[in-house]
Amino acid sequence: MGPGYIDVMPRLYFDANATTPPHPDAVDAVRRAMVEDWANPTSTHREGQRARFRLEEARRELAASLGVAPGELVFCASATEALHLLIRGLHGALGDRPAAVFPGEHSACLNPLRDWSRVSWLPEVPADCATVVQMAASNETGILYPMPSVLDAVRIKDGCQAWGKVPVDLSDCDAAVFSGHKVGGPRGAALLWMRPGLPWEAVMEGPQERRRRGGTEDLPAILGLAAAVRHLTERQAMNAALAPIRDAFETEITSWNRGIEVIGQGQPRLPNTSCVLFRGRNGEALHVALDLAGFAVSTGSACHSGAVKPSHAIMTLGYSSDDARSVLRFSMLPDARPGEVEALAAAIRRLT
Repeated sequence: MGPGYIDVMPRLYFDANATTPPHPDAVDAVRRAMVEDWANPTSTHREGQRARFRLEEARRELAASLGVAPGELVFCASATEALHLLIRGLHGALGDRPAAVFPGEHSACLNPLRDWSRVSWLPEVPADCATVVQMAASNETGILYPMPSVLDAVRIKDGCQAWGKVPVDLSDCDAAVFSGHKVGGPRGAALLWMRPGLPWEAVMEGPQERRRRGGTEDLPAILGLAAAVRHLTERQAMNAALAPIRDAFETEITSWNRGIEVIGQGQPRLPNTSCVLFRGRNGEALHVALDLAGFAVSTGSACHSGAVKPSHAIMTLGYSSDDARSVLRFSMLPDARPGEVEALAAAIRRLT
């Protein structure tokens, strides 16, 4: 290869559960807002009030897409922040009553639960349980989970992975969080929904967001999210159409008799996600090999990738720590094509 050589090898992206490329309309909305709506929405002058109008317009649009009232939505910078605000605010209001949480939850949820003196793992629910936290869909395995029916407990739904892939029902919960960059929005915008009358205390003081979350709202990111969500129905339909492509991929790789197992196969799952155990193989090494071959995949949750500690979400399903280190997650973008998935399967066969 001579001087000035540039690697132009095409790459295929199979890590949609970590993040997705922003929708072109979201990019345009962010760019326009950076130029036209840069003022502080809290300011009382004309420029600030224009920004406030755009902010509330986006809130109404996003609330309508979720089927909730606009005043019930809080704009946050990330789903991690939303979960911290929600869980820590509930702890202050509910006192020392215990919480019950899905054992495969993301660290964004598990970390604020450290404030609670008593935490049980679902399906165990203490008699005096104050709150229940359940992922609608696992970010690692794609398995879908129903909300437990618990009387007199605040039910929190982590909707980050389910949103835009499968329908998300809010009738069975009292609060929920959603991440913008998982549905083609920009990073920097997330949603916290709380049912009116929730026993919750603000933990981040400030006049913004009806005193529920301090800090100037990131209006360009919020307007970008609103633009992306206008395409949510189409996005969900495209994701639903991935199920037969996913099934064909799983049938192919498990037919080789190489100790390959699909975790959660046969259970209700996200249509774009395959969590695959390559028993006896080093998952990180296979991840690197696929990356060098032009395929972006994940060893699990993006927030845990590269960590030595095996995935707790996999181990809670009964797998060993060695098995958990041998898992790769393949999550397709909504516009994934069969030929791209076939190329991925061929690369896996070559590398295993």
